Amino acid sequence: MSQHNRDAFVFGCSVEVFTPQELAALRRHGCRLDSLSLGQIQPTSEEDRHFLLVDRDEAEPQSVAERAWVRRKARVEVEREQKEKAPPESPQNYGMIEFDADRCWW
Repeated sequence: MSQHNRDAFVFGCSVEVFTPQELAALRRHGCRLDSLSLGQIQPTSEEDRHFLLVDRDEAEPQSVAERAWVRRKARVEVEREQKEKAPPESPQNYGMIEFDADRCWW
């Protein structure tokens, strides 16, 4: 797979989970893989067609780039779900004194 364009690949997630080889593969092939997965370009080789099967979870990854792509997809999903979870609301303090049940006679 050759580099699709000169733009830097946008990972869209934390890169800490990737091995150095996976990072290199995504930096080199990520733009093309992204374009293939989005249907912006057509597959031109058997390698491209296999990647599309991997992208659709219809085949196991065989190359470092395919493994990195699968890991990236999972990581993007995990981070998206974490962002969607709203942080718990902190209790509002309206300047009221806490009720002390142990000091109340009723």
